[in-house]
Amino acid sequence: MAHRHHHRPEGPCHFSLMSLAAGRRVLFVAAPLAALWLAVAWATGAFG
Repeated sequence: MAHRHHHRPEGPCHFSLMSLAAGRRVLFVAAPLAALWLAVAWATGAFG
C-alpha cells in the first residue's frame, strides 16, 4: 500500500515546505545557468 503524506496539526509539517522551497530555489538558479550554457555552446558551434 502506498504511503500517503498527511499534514498533522500537532506535528511539524515544516520540512516539506522547506524542501519544496529549496527545490524551487535550485530550479530558479539552475534553469538560467543551463540556458546560458546552451547559448554559449550553440554560439561556439558545439552542436555542429
